[in-house]
Amino acid sequence: MMTVYQTGDLAKQYHVSVRTIQYYDKQGLFKTVTTGKNGRRMFDDESKQDLEIILILKQFGFALKDIKKIMLEDNKLRTVRTMLQQKAIEVEDEIQSQQTLLKEIRQFSEYIGEHSEASLEKIIHTQQHVHHKPRLKRVTRPMMYSLVPVAILQYTSLLASIFMKKWWPLLLALPILITYAIYFTRFIYRHVAYICPNCQSTFNPKLINWMFARHTPWTRKLNCPHCNQVHNCIVTVK
Repeated sequence: MMTVYQTGDLAKQYHVSVRTIQYYDKQGLFKTVTTGKNGRRMFDDESKQDLEIILILKQFGFALKDIKKIMLEDNKLRTVRTMLQQKAIEVEDEIQSQQTLLKEIRQFSEYIGEHSEASLEKIIHTQQHVHHKPRLKRVTRPMMYSLVPVAILQYTSLLASIFMKKWWPLLLALPILITYAIYFTRFIYRHVAYICPNCQSTFNPKLINWMFARHTPWTRKLNCPHCNQVHNCIVTVK
């Protein structure tokens, strides 16, 4: 005897709504459906199998028009494989897009303090600051590269002094190291400013405060002259 199912039976068994099954039926996705004496739609085992196939393909993100095309093809699995490969490319592109967006969101949020008191209009300034970050890297990158030979000189002279048990290699290198340190400090100080994450104001700290403030490569703990609060202010190019 053939088993028949009402719409509610299938909905309950596959954890979907009755309206969903009715919609699939209306779209012609079920191959064998009959109407009972009471006017209700009746589904058999083949229709049940169709529903399982539809739900499997739906979980891969296929649109109903694509699912209908697959179910009408003679070589269904070959069609599925081809469409899955295309879907994989789309998903990879979407992942890349979302990763880029996530990076931008995190970068943007870095410029706004957790308890920021700035008005919403300041978001325009925040956007400008974020866009200036690549420019900052272009300005500071040559100086960062110049640190390499200086670091080699420093450690070479230090090791030479240790192995030779004489101070003169380090003393000879010391004037060069001090001169470079002064030049490097002046260059960075003259080319950067800082953004307060609380009020979004840009300011130039005093040299003495700047030199001795706790810092990372991209932030420095400074007192903002505009809101008079101490924050890890973000570096930006002047």
